[in-house]
Amino acid sequence: MRKEKNRKGEKGAALVMVVMITLLLLAAVGGLLLEVTMNTANVTDATAELQAYNAAESGIQSAINVLRDPANQTNFRKAVTLSTSNADGDTTPVARLSRWMNYNYTPSGAPRADRITLNSGYQPKSGYAFAVEVTDPDNTGEIISFQIPTTGGVFYDGSVTPSQWRNSITIGTAPNTATVTYNPPATNPVNNLDVSSGSANSNFGRFSVTSGNGTINITEDIRFKITVKMIAPYTATKEIRGWIKYGSYSTSAQIQFDFDSPVYQLMGSRITLGSNPMKISRGSDGTISANLTQAEPYRVVVRATGYGPRGAKKVLEATVQKNFFNGLSAPATLTLIGKKDGFVFNAGSSQNVTYSGDDVHSNVVIPSIGTDNDDNLTSVFDMLDGRSRKADIFGPPANVAAEIPFWLESATNLNMTIESLKTVAKASGRYFPSGQAPSNWGNNANATGITFVDGDASFSGSGGGILIVTGKLTLRGGVDFNGLIIVTGAAGLDRKGGGNGILQGNTVIAPYNPNNLAAGFLAPKYDISGGGTSEIIYNSSSVANGMTAVSNFVLGVAEK
Repeated sequence: MRKEKNRKGEKGAALVMVVMITLLLLAAVGGLLLEVTMNTANVTDATAELQAYNAAESGIQSAINVLRDPANQTNFRKAVTLSTSNADGDTTPVARLSRWMNYNYTPSGAPRADRITLNSGYQPKSGYAFAVEVTDPDNTGEIISFQIPTTGGVFYDGSVTPSQWRNSITIGTAPNTATVTYNPPATNPVNNLDVSSGSANSNFGRFSVTSGNGTINITEDIRFKITVKMIAPYTATKEIRGWIKYGSYSTSAQIQFDFDSPVYQLMGSRITLGSNPMKISRGSDGTISANLTQAEPYRVVVRATGYGPRGAKKVLEATVQKNFFNGLSAPATLTLIGKKDGFVFNAGSSQNVTYSGDDVHSNVVIPSIGTDNDDNLTSVFDMLDGRSRKADIFGPPANVAAEIPFWLESATNLNMTIESLKTVAKASGRYFPSGQAPSNWGNNANATGITFVDGDASFSGSGGGILIVTGKLTLRGGVDFNGLIIVTGAAGLDRKGGGNGILQGNTVIAPYNPNNLAAGFLAPKYDISGGGTSEIIYNSSSVANGMTAVSNFVLGVAEK
């Protein structure tokens, strides 16, 4: 008989195998469930982060909208200054535009509202919000430095041939004469003038007058200019111009120095003279005192914090540039840039044409007419002195070559600016090729909009904002325009009659050939037949409003 093996010791082996396989299956199922759960959380977190990112982008755009809106009457200086950026009573230690933006959610335990909600019934676990902070990356509000160049002269001496600018000039007629001398500041350049509190007092040197002999007779006004060159926080130049007034000055009389303007603007800094006119006794001197305010940044950094669901947070930083002109507009109400050969300036024969540099918006006075060379300036004076016309002039015409902004320094620079303006106009549907007339010429009431005519243009009626014409601009009848006009065509500007029209802002005529930039500027042409009761007047507010079409654009965005 075959003897059977005893298998009692193998009892339960199958159960062990089943249990082990079950454990493995449970582990696999558990891992799968964990992976699914984690993936769901990751997807949810990614969505929340994207929503926070979008909220931060909304913050940047909202800040730009505040800066762009003319109704807000703000600028980059106000935007980065706590007292003007934030609402009254807002004690937040950063500039966050709360004067115009409603921070409406206060986290539990926080001292104040710290974000702006984007959905009704906002809750941090499920809603979206943002907060912004505006800073000045160049610290322009802390210091100003300037220099008075000692070469080039201050007083215009027309008694010699050729006429010269000198630092001293003899006034009166021999033997009854005195000497007027300009002395620059004792410390020149004036470095690191502290304007962190808003403004600071300084001086632009001194005028001194020798006692001289007897009664001194000055038979005509004597022109003077003091060139002030800002070297920090920016590089820019302003000329402080004026006249030594004609008259009879006895030994007890004071020589009178009349400045063209009591206030000057340079890169947003207001330069307010201590006295205008200045009166200096013979045998004495007088300091040309000035109060300088902070310069305005030409760019700011907007830091936007976006809040999303589930505690998600994203921080974006955008550098926002003021405009293509970086704070420097045209130096005269009517600015004529170019060569003398072929220069045309016909101011019109009407007795009621007004050229004014007296700002409608402030007490700043700029030259009513500016050229970039003395030859063309002489032609302007010859026309204005002619007896065939009696135009009113407010703000003496001047050679503004020292004050030319970078975008007018050369045909190449202007062409780059014109191309940038063309890009904006095309994106706005406001570009009109040669032969196509605009349906309108911008908004006259608030001086906004951009109109780019690539060729000749014939304009009648009203308009506003920025008008660029690359050909000849013909104004017909009583044209009203509020803002900046730039004409680059060789035929310049031709005004047929004047009616009761007003050009309010800045007008620049700077012709060049875009196909031959190396040739530089051509001769500018400005020709009015008649003129009616027309006015060409400076309005800094109109120019600023016009800039909104090309202002506050983002140079770049970085995620922090």
